[in-house]
Amino acid sequence: RLMKNAIAQINDSRTAEGATFSRAPSRQQQYIPGFSLWWIGMVHDYWRYQDDAEFVRRMLPGVRAVLAFYGARQKENGSIGKMPWWNYVDWVKTWRGGVPPHGPDESSAPQDLQLLLAYRWAMDLENALGSRERALEYANAADALATTIQTIYWDSGRQLYADTPEKKDFSQQTNSLAIVAALLGDRAAKQVMDRIISDKSLTPASIYFRHYVHTALNQVGEGDRYLGMLDVWRDALARGLTTFPETVDPTRSDCHAWSASPNYELFHTVLGIDSAAPGFQRVLVRPFLGTL
Repeated sequence: RLMKNAIAQINDSRTAEGATFSRAPSRQQQYIPGFSLWWIGMVHDYWRYQDDAEFVRRMLPGVRAVLAFYGARQKENGSIGKMPWWNYVDWVKTWRGGVPPHGPDESSAPQDLQLLLAYRWAMDLENALGSRERALEYANAADALATTIQTIYWDSGRQLYADTPEKKDFSQQTNSLAIVAALLGDRAAKQVMDRIISDKSLTPASIYFRHYVHTALNQVGEGDRYLGMLDVWRDALARGLTTFPETVDPTRSDCHAWSASPNYELFHTVLGIDSAAPGFQRVLVRPFLGTL
């Protein structure tokens, strides 16, 4: 019920251009374009986990509006051009305001990967509940963008995806999203995952963005490593926190939902329970018990 309410409130916040508020309801009109893409992911998650197709169908006009907002700002090769507002991706000390590096032409791998995921989520939703023609349009857009991402960001020397076409910056954020977006075969994805964990030169993910790192870990079949990667949460417990902090110290918020991913991962990764079809009509059970 709370998830459904959040999806509806964010949908109601959408501007005429198609973007949503970064949070809703709110008197402050704050826009983080990438959060509009994550909202499409929320709709897709709801469709997978809840048997409520009619509600999801009512969200399709909003999904289309968000992608139209982004489509108008894609360059000829599909990469995103200059975006308005606050293009936050993750709290990183070296990223001013949490905005990842951009190339001279504004290309940024984390943002392109977010859009790629959104196109694929929207394709699923349209195929199941909407327009097959629109699903094909999104599939073609996703394929073109995936080709561009592989062409302009993949560094064959480091065997990693760079944050910009100039290939000077590399991050856990970009490479985790590349795995989640299934840009690599199984063996190559597992090798990149090893580098995400072991290469200390990569820009590290915050407590928030570790959700996507851990999703990638599960996806490549390395979920047994998950329980050994909970240091920031164990540190929070050691400091006496009983809720999830926004960031590690110093934190401005001691109760922030975006750090609560262990509540999900203990079921999704450790117990290995997941939906294998819309509405949870089929169930996948693939536990990674690690040291338990």
